[in-house]
Amino acid sequence: MGTELKFLNISLATFKEEKPKFDEQGNPIEKDKEELLRLIETSILQQIFYHEEDKNIPDSRFKKIKSYGTKKLFLSSLGILIFIIALLNYFYPYLIQSVFKDNPLSDFTCNILHYGSIAIILIGIFFITYKSIRIISSITINKLKFQNAEIGIGESINKSILNHHLDEILYFFTIRPYNVVIIEDLDRFEETEIFTKLREINLLLNNSEKTKNKNITFIYAVRDDMFSDNERIKFFDFIIPVIPVINSSNSSEILLQKKKKYNYDLTDTFIEDIAFFIDDMRLLHNITNEFYLYKTKQGETPLNQDKLFAIISYKNKYPNDFVSLSKNEGHLYNILNAKNQYVSQEVNLIEKKISILKEEIKNLELVNIKTIKELRQLYIIRVMETLDNFNDFIINQEPIKLNDLLKDENFEYLKSNELYYKSTALNRNYHRLDYPILKVPTSFSKIEKLVNPEKSYDIKEQEIIDINSNKLNFLRQDIQELEKNKITTRNSKISELLQSNKEIDLNISEDLDQDFITTLIRNGYISEDYIDYISLFHEGSITRSDHKFVISIRNKQKQDFDYKLSKIDKVISKINQIDFYSEFILNYDLLDFLLKNHRTNKISLEYIFSKLKDESSTSTLFINGFIERTENLNLFIKKLCNYWFGIWKYYVDDVTFSDEELNKILKYIIGYADIDAIIKIEKQSNLKNYLTKDPEILNITSKDDKLINIISDLDLKFTDLDFENSPENILEFIYENNHYEINEKMVTEILKKYGEFEQVSFDNSNYFSIKSSEANSLINYIDAYINDYIKNIYLKLDTNINEQQKTYLELLNHSDLNLKLKKEVIKKVVTKISDISSIKNNDLLSYIIENNKIEANWENLLYFFENSEEKILTPTVDFINDINNANELAKVRIPTEVNGEKIYYEFCKLLMQSNEIENKSFDLVTNSIPWWYSDLNIANLDGEKVHSLIKNRVISPTIKSFEALKENHKKLSVELLEKHKSEFIKLIDELALDENDLELILKSKILNNIEKQKFLETCSNETISSNSENLRLISQILLNNNSFRINELLFIDLVINKSVSIVNRIKLFNKNLFSVDEAFIEKFLNNLDSGYAKITNKNRKAKIQDNPDNRELLTNLKRKGYISSFSDGLFGLRVNHKRK
Repeated sequence: MGTELKFLNISLATFKEEKPKFDEQGNPIEKDKEELLRLIETSILQQIFYHEEDKNIPDSRFKKIKSYGTKKLFLSSLGILIFIIALLNYFYPYLIQSVFKDNPLSDFTCNILHYGSIAIILIGIFFITYKSIRIISSITINKLKFQNAEIGIGESINKSILNHHLDEILYFFTIRPYNVVIIEDLDRFEETEIFTKLREINLLLNNSEKTKNKNITFIYAVRDDMFSDNERIKFFDFIIPVIPVINSSNSSEILLQKKKKYNYDLTDTFIEDIAFFIDDMRLLHNITNEFYLYKTKQGETPLNQDKLFAIISYKNKYPNDFVSLSKNEGHLYNILNAKNQYVSQEVNLIEKKISILKEEIKNLELVNIKTIKELRQLYIIRVMETLDNFNDFIINQEPIKLNDLLKDENFEYLKSNELYYKSTALNRNYHRLDYPILKVPTSFSKIEKLVNPEKSYDIKEQEIIDINSNKLNFLRQDIQELEKNKITTRNSKISELLQSNKEIDLNISEDLDQDFITTLIRNGYISEDYIDYISLFHEGSITRSDHKFVISIRNKQKQDFDYKLSKIDKVISKINQIDFYSEFILNYDLLDFLLKNHRTNKISLEYIFSKLKDESSTSTLFINGFIERTENLNLFIKKLCNYWFGIWKYYVDDVTFSDEELNKILKYIIGYADIDAIIKIEKQSNLKNYLTKDPEILNITSKDDKLINIISDLDLKFTDLDFENSPENILEFIYENNHYEINEKMVTEILKKYGEFEQVSFDNSNYFSIKSSEANSLINYIDAYINDYIKNIYLKLDTNINEQQKTYLELLNHSDLNLKLKKEVIKKVVTKISDISSIKNNDLLSYIIENNKIEANWENLLYFFENSEEKILTPTVDFINDINNANELAKVRIPTEVNGEKIYYEFCKLLMQSNEIENKSFDLVTNSIPWWYSDLNIANLDGEKVHSLIKNRVISPTIKSFEALKENHKKLSVELLEKHKSEFIKLIDELALDENDLELILKSKILNNIEKQKFLETCSNETISSNSENLRLISQILLNNNSFRINELLFIDLVINKSVSIVNRIKLFNKNLFSVDEAFIEKFLNNLDSGYAKITNKNRKAKIQDNPDNRELLTNLKRKGYISSFSDGLFGLRVNHKRK
């Protein structure tokens, strides 16, 4: 079956879709619609008949221009000539014979010519008749007109072209074998009526007797949306779905396959971007074919393949606009040519930002108040001005000081209108002042307007914060950065502008695919260099090699740094200025040319050096290579340093550079760079540190004057120098201008070269050694930088501890030497200050004494006391607690007067009241006190110190002193009395001794019995008896001393007090018997133990132990008549009473 099918293809493809026009109501304009249908039908008819040669459809009225070959023309011409000759020979037989009159023809020949002519004429007439029949059949006569008469023969139906020529169509399919007609692209015109006509023709053909056996089938290739669902089902007998080979979702895969197959140098990212807009296989094939041809034609020119493919894609989608582009016209040209407008917009935005920043700087510079404290003080003053009879501010019911109100948490009360104040008001009813607490009546917002009507407090506070946080510098840096952005923006490519600002409107025509154009331009696939991709390069002003270099820059492709360039001046003219900032511009020949012509290439050099300073691996690799080969090294290093202030830091931080290479770079910088650039380089690196640590640095260049200027401008302080081999003039400059660090090595070398040096003195008394060296510049330098000297030399010398007294005092009194270092010096040096009054800084006095660095004498302690608000401070106590110091102080008696004044009196008094002094030291120093004090506060002193005061006669023998001792140290009051007994005996009537005092007196080993009796006599019996110990002690004295006398009442208390032993009471009774009555005797006996109490029972015979005291007792009782007798018994003495 498949072999019997004969296909006729009809395609209505066009570059634009023809659609009918509509009127204002949306109805199609019939005239235009009919015209469109006529065009479509004409095209179909033409494709059917022009598909075949004339010989295959000889009876068709459609005639085409015929092309005859030489052979056919020759034969046709020969046949016509023979036919004409035959006619002439037939009608004029003698005419031909006359041609041969010189040689007459035979009759036979003439007969042959005659009959031959007849045959030729007959054949000619037949051929003419045959052709005439086909010609006449193809002629259609519409009208015959004779003078004024007109006869209508036939009229063409002014309707469908296809219907009008239906007989031709029927004839065509009758004689030709086609039975399948494929019609493509008919859906482009969106006209369904044409489908109806074609369907009618299809039915006519299949119903015609001539063609119905062929079963002719029309196949339509149309879009799915051409008919509605019902119309499509009714119209088509059979529908075959066509699955698209390519669309926007899979075109990238096809492109990637082609890339791999044909080795196209396209990036995957580009393919993904562009493929989305290629949704037709024919379009894809056309683009890739043209891409291949362009790519081949360009040869070795290093065009960016993405850009080339992009411009070809655009050419295929919009061929007309592509042609306009080459003429500097069209939509795409206008978009690219509008770059200056976009640049202007961006620059204007930057200018606005700069203006805002400048205005902010201006406002900050006008701020006079520099601290928040001052600002708040101003607002508080304004508040106080609004208050009547102001007294205090109140927060949380508590008065608050003005300084405290400045604190954040308190100032918030004012800002939130929650601040109160205390007012002063006269209460006329009670004739007194009242202090009511009122709320601040004026709101903070009004206070803000009083201070500044235009700015609120928060704004002013923020301004101060900004000033203090160095915002002015940050704003200026921002402005500098924006100025750089302006330059960058002016030289930016259109793709960079679009990427930096998404809001730029490209004003793409509606006739173009806006997403497609935007993607191409935003990603740089089509850019300002489009001309390189739509034309071929021809050598002229630059060589092909030069052109390749230019293109590689535009395409961001690297070439070797030593890539040879020929016509460099012409190359430069073809390079965009902004491209001089890219790494692709880096070329040895190019930079050398620019340096040689630096006066005319300032901007280009500025861009190149701006690139070279970026510290990228490419830049530094180029720099290192260029240094080795350039003829303009001096100028190159000079300009490089003017741009790249981080050059030294970069090389130092790069561990791959050897010391030799670093020294070479340093030599170039010092030798060729401007001093201003060197200063800026130093600020961003450790250049100064490197210069000052190299002993041989003074030989780095022969330009002594420049090196001196560098040393001066950088204020270099060398830590080590080769004094033997360095230039003398530079060494002299360094010495005289203090361009060296104060360290042991440098000072030693300078002393040796410019002064007197003595090693022992230098090691042990360093400051003295320097001051006496006569190296005046060094001496002045050290005095000016005394802190550095102390830190770097003085404190680091381990043996430097024996400073001379004079220079030691100079150090401690040095006004520039900070307190911390002075203290470290004091701690280190063992030399003791003989006179502390020589120290001018009172803050040092305490530390000196704390560290025991003064000689132990009372003058030094008194001076410290007088400079310590006349208080005994801890350093003094600690100093005295050192037993060696106490011993030294004890050797000298403090003078009672100096120049007629008791300057030590108060000091000694407070010293004796200090309980922090250790007892041993306290005892020693009290020996030096020349005064008795009656008003010492001894409450806080321990007993041993008070004992020392008494022992060393510091406490005066007065009743006041005695009472103070009684109050704080009871046992020591009698010690004072013992120490000064004669004085106290004189004051005996003023003494108020209590039972405890008496006890201590009675126990005293210093007072004799007579003295004790004197003090006893001042006490009442109640006072004496209130302490049983006193009675016991008195009893003991009475028993031991017959001269000791007490009164009778005291005696009675003694003998009946049970605290006195029975034995002693019996002895006292026996020894001091005086007139006593029977009642006392009974009381006495009853207070003894029960054995003696029985004596009082006269009805019984009492028995007591037999001993001498009891015998004497019974003897005395018998003498008094209390008992009658006593006798010896078996178990003791028996007492007998008188019989009644």
